[in-house]
Amino acid sequence: MTVAEVLLQELSLWGVERIYGVAGDAVLGFLDAVSKQAQVRFIPVKHEFHAGIMASAEAKLTGKVGVCFATMGPGFMNLLNGLADAHLDRTPVVAITGQAPVKQIGGDENQVIDQQVAIQPIARYSSLIVHPDAAVDRMYKALHLARTHGVVTHLSVPSDLFEQSQAQPLRPPVPWIHGQVAFSRDLLEPVLGVMRSCRRPMIVAGEGAWSARPDLPRLAQQWGGGLVTTLGGKGIVDEGFPFHVGGLGEGGSPEVPWLLQESDLILLIGTTYWPEGFVPRQPRVVQVDAAPENLGQRVQVEYGIVADAGAVVALLADALSDHRPDQEWIDRVQAAHRQWKETVERESEFDGNPLPPQRVMGALSAHIPPDAIITVDTGDHTVWFNRNFRSRGQTLLYSGDWRTMGFGLPAALAAKLSQPHRPVVAVVGDGGLAMGLGELTTAVQEGTPITVVLMNNDSLQMEKSKMIMRGYGQAGVDLTNPDFVKVAEASGWRAERVRDATQLESALVESLADPKPTLLDIPVQGVVPPLTGQKPLGSS
Repeated sequence: MTVAEVLLQELSLWGVERIYGVAGDAVLGFLDAVSKQAQVRFIPVKHEFHAGIMASAEAKLTGKVGVCFATMGPGFMNLLNGLADAHLDRTPVVAITGQAPVKQIGGDENQVIDQQVAIQPIARYSSLIVHPDAAVDRMYKALHLARTHGVVTHLSVPSDLFEQSQAQPLRPPVPWIHGQVAFSRDLLEPVLGVMRSCRRPMIVAGEGAWSARPDLPRLAQQWGGGLVTTLGGKGIVDEGFPFHVGGLGEGGSPEVPWLLQESDLILLIGTTYWPEGFVPRQPRVVQVDAAPENLGQRVQVEYGIVADAGAVVALLADALSDHRPDQEWIDRVQAAHRQWKETVERESEFDGNPLPPQRVMGALSAHIPPDAIITVDTGDHTVWFNRNFRSRGQTLLYSGDWRTMGFGLPAALAAKLSQPHRPVVAVVGDGGLAMGLGELTTAVQEGTPITVVLMNNDSLQMEKSKMIMRGYGQAGVDLTNPDFVKVAEASGWRAERVRDATQLESALVESLADPKPTLLDIPVQGVVPPLTGQKPLGSS
C-alpha cells in the first residue's frame, strides 16, 4: 500500500468515519487515495478553520477521535484556529497536513513553514514523516494519544510521500477492557467532615458533572445546598428543581454571586469556570474532577477529588442521608430559585419589533425537542441563551475555553453528519455567521437538514455592550450585513425573516420538520445584558 492508503486504512481501523478538509497541492496524493475507497468519507468544506471546528465538534459529541486535514502553508495556518478549540476543550482530534516535498523542507520555497514549531502550543504530539515506513507507527501514535488523553495530535506528510509504497503492517487499536474503579467512602471522610460542618453550602456543576445527573438533586437536597450550573452543565437538572438557582457569569442569575459570597463551602463539580466579578475572592472550595490537572486551576481548593463525578456524588449523597441541613439557608436558596424562575418567565414574554432576545430564547425553550443537539456560537446571543433558555435535556455543543466566533454553523453540520437521526439547531449571531457563509453550500452538498436560528442585531453586540458599560467610544462594532435570507436561498436553503413571536414559533416547528436546511433570520433588539460589566463582589 501507499502511504496515503495506509493512513486511511489505519483511520478506518480506529473507527473514523469522516475526515473534514480542503483540497490543496500538497495533499493531492492523499485525495487520490480518498477517492478510491469508501470506508472513510471525505467532507470537503470551504475553509480549513471550519474543518478543524467540525472535527472538534464531532469528537465532543461522540467521544471518538475527530480528524481533519489541510494543505501546507496557508491551509495549515487556517486549520490552527479550529484545532485550538479542540485543544482548550480537551477534545481528541488528529490533524493531517501536507508539507513540501522532502528535498524542499527547511528551504526558502513558497509556503514552507516549520509546522511542528507553529503547532507546538496546540498539539500534544506533532511529527514530520520523512520515510514511508514510518507512516503506520506515527499514525498509530497520533490516534492513540488523541484517544487516550483527549488531546490534539498532528502529522505532517511531505507531498511526495503520499504516493510512495510502504511495507509496514497496519496497527489496530488495543481493545479496551474497562474495569470498575472502586472509590471508597472512607477516602471521602475528610471531605464529609467539612461538608457536615458547613451551614451555607453551594454546588457549582459543569460539563464534567453529567455522569452525576441521577444523584445531583439528591445531594443538593440532603446537604441543603443551592445548585448553580455553568453553560456546559445547562440541563443537568430540571431548572424547576427548587434548589436550582440559575447560571453563573454574565448570563446567570444576579442572586448567584451573592449566594456564593455568603456560602461557607462551595462544591465545584466537573468545571474550572470561575469568572472574576461573579465569584468570591477567598472561598472555601472542594473540587471534584476526573482530570487531576484541573484541580485548583483557577481557584485555591481545600480538597481536590480526582474521580468520575457520578461515583463521588452518589457516595456523598448516601453519606449525607442523615444530615440535618440549615433550614434558614434552604429558605434563602429556594427564595432565590423562585425569584429567578419568575424573572426568566417574565422576560420570555417580552415583546417588540425587533424581538427582544429574551423572547426568542423563550420560544426556543418551548419548541426545540429534548432529543435535539444545539450548537451555540460565541457572541451576545450566548449570554442570552445561558440566561433565558430553559433546557429540557438537549445536548449542547459550544466553544468552551477558546470561545471562537464562527463555531455554530460548522459544528451543527458535523453534529448532523455524526447523528443524522437527531434534530440539530445552531444558535448564531450575525457576526459569527458572516464568518462562515460558504458552509451554507456545504450543508446542501452533504444533505444535512439543520436549522440555523440567526440572532441578527447588525452589530458585534457583546463588544458593543461592554463599550457602552465602560463609557468607551464605539468603533468597529456596527456591521454591514448582506441579506442573509437571499444568501441562504441562493445557497439552496429554505430561509425566512421572522419579525414577531407568533411567526417565530410556527417557523421553528416547520423548520425542524423540513427536509432542507433552514435559516431563520430574526432581527433582535441590541439589549445590554443586565450583568454586563459586573463589578467584583463587595466593591461599590
